[in-house]
Amino acid sequence: MSSNRKIKEEIISLLIEHSRVLYSVISDMGVFFTTWSISEDFKANKKSLEKKKSKMQLSEEEGDELKIRLIQNFSEAEAFNLGDYVALALKMDNVINYPLEFVDMLTKISLTGKSADKIKKNYHKLINQIMEMAGILKIAIKNLRDNPDKVFDNTTTIHELESEIDKTYRQFLEFLYSNVEDIRILLRIRDSIVLLEQLADRIHDIADLMRVLIYS
Repeated sequence: MSSNRKIKEEIISLLIEHSRVLYSVISDMGVFFTTWSISEDFKANKKSLEKKKSKMQLSEEEGDELKIRLIQNFSEAEAFNLGDYVALALKMDNVINYPLEFVDMLTKISLTGKSADKIKKNYHKLINQIMEMAGILKIAIKNLRDNPDKVFDNTTTIHELESEIDKTYRQFLEFLYSNVEDIRILLRIRDSIVLLEQLADRIHDIADLMRVLIYS
């Protein structure tokens, strides 16, 4: 096996590990949201939520370790025209920050009144779409190694999901501006869903880079 091919396969193996960590963090974000949404009293559920957040933070640390290993072990990747694979790892690592910021912000939001259930449903729809997108990304990263011919289809699905998420995001904003009178709550919810929309955009960026990889 040539040095180029061996380095490429080792990098992709680390990317597959990293994609698993990324998917785990986003899934845990969904679990965190579900726990938050069914609780009428945040303080009563605080311990459970803190435990879930701690698990996400541990995953973030694992992702950092993988990124550092990749950078340290494959500093020569650029010389083998494999720099885009390292760039992919860095893009994936940046995505992990968004779920953690989101759950931080969520704990500062207290929903009351007739719009509360609808807001939770909108959150649920947006988060589920992002989790689906993250699942396809994990498959696409694995297919870089196992089935490269499928990567284009995977990234196309991610593009389609990103368009659906944009639509859900805009509808959510419209509902907020029309139904939430408390400006502090409105701004906190708006800022939290901006994070979710940015999370989807970052996954979309990763899909774009993967298309470059399969055609380079």
